[in-house]
Order: sequence, then C-alpha cells, then structure tokens
Amino acid sequence: MRNRSGLRGALFMTVLALAVTGLVAGEHEKCTKSAGECAAHMKAMYQTRGWMGVEMDPNDDGSLRLVTVVPGSPADKAGLKTADALVSVNGVTLTKETVEKTMMSDDAWKIGSTVSFGVKRGETLSTVKVTLEKIPEAVLAGMIERHTKEAHEIAKN
Repeated sequence: MRNRSGLRGALFMTVLALAVTGLVAGEHEKCTKSAGECAAHMKAMYQTRGWMGVEMDPNDDGSLRLVTVVPGSPADKAGLKTADALVSVNGVTLTKETVEKTMMSDDAWKIGSTVSFGVKRGETLSTVKVTLEKIPEAVLAGMIERHTKEAHEIAKN
C-alpha cells in the first residue's frame, strides 16, 4: 500500500496527463528509472492517454480536490472549478481503496473518451462530463521537466 506521498506521485503522473498534474502537486518519491527513460515513457503514454487539465490533491476520504483547473482545458470547458471535489468517476465512488485503480485505469482515459465525474461543490452534488483531449506539447514538456527535477537526484543539482 502506498503512503500519501506515493499516492500523490501516482496521481501526479496520471492526473497531470488528465490534468496538470498533474496531478497533483507534491512530493515525489525518487524515481528508479533514468530521466531519459521517464521522458520516453511519458511521451509514449500520452500519445493515447487523454488529458483533462487539472491538478488535484487527495482528500482524507479518497476523493480528489481540484487545486488547479487549466484555462481552456477540457475540465475548464466542462465547468469544473478550483476547490471542486471529485467524488466519483464513471459511477465508481472514490475512496482510499478505489482512487488509485480508478484513476490509473487505461480503459477510461483515452483521447476522445468522455469521463463522467461526480462533483461536490460546497454542499451541492452534480455530474460533470469531460471529454479528454490530447495533452498539449508544452504541458507534456513541463510535466516531464517537473518530474525530472522532483524525482531524479541528478537533476536537483
């Protein structure tokens, strides 16, 4: 089982693709691959993986709080806002036990797929559908740079 910083790192990789970071800001564990291997893997993965344009942090209950919504992103176009909590994805309630598997599943996160989110804004619950897009090259480059700086010791110097 991953600790909270490990979950943040996993969500960063996934959500940033969906998101900015994706997902997810925060501490990263030291990566065991070379920076070049990571960059190549991330570039290959995001040829088909959809991007939604958010950065999120995990809540204690397993839901995800949006800390950034990229202007003009699919999430922005769908009406998601900073501070919204994602409480479900495609009908699966996000809990500590389900969040990683749900967010890491390749099946629902392809370019062009529409993902249905249960969203809590204040006390209001609603459903928001986001159609995923190809990650912009500049966002992918920034994500790779951020991962390299945060997860590869050599890049910190």
